Amino acid sequence: MLKQQTMIPSIKTVEQLLKNINLGPGYGGYMEILKALDIPLSEWSPFEKWSTSHYTRNCISSCEEYELLLMCWQPNQHSPIHSYSFQEGWIQVLEGELTIDTYSVDRDAKTAHKQNSITIKKGEFYYLNDDMGFHLVRNSSSEQTKSLHLHVDRITQWEIFDPELKKFEITHPIYSSISEDCDL
Repeated sequence: MLKQQTMIPSIKTVEQLLKNINLGPGYGGYMEILKALDIPLSEWSPFEKWSTSHYTRNCISSCEEYELLLMCWQPNQHSPIHSYSFQEGWIQVLEGELTIDTYSVDRDAKTAHKQNSITIKKGEFYYLNDDMGFHLVRNSSSEQTKSLHLHVDRITQWEIFDPELKKFEITHPIYSSISEDCDL
């Protein structure tokens, strides 16, 4: 979990964020862009969609090179245990807190064992890639949580492990809402 000073000017609107992402990572990488975010919560409202039954994946912008999502989590909502198809990404918590649980999996025994948990709070961000293996993301607060997810490249499939069914499955992520800047 990281929160540091940035070398680029403060990013105060979603429009500025998209412009910076579309220019590419630059010398400081995508983390430098995330560190520069100073966008009021009200700017994210047009992209919010909430569900009482599951977390939501709301596409703000996407193309072949990246996808930018606003995820909305009610208390105790979580992703499945999953891994990406050799992708990398960053999560920044905009409001609330998330916990990322990492797992080691035994494909032959069809089991997953929690290895580690990391909690990220408002303003903090975290780097994800397949080197961390299977993981589950969950809202660990008693309040709603909003998080920004930047994936490079766009995630078109992921592998999910269902511990109850003892089953691995390749599936395609589903968006809960799609903005006009999402090129699908």
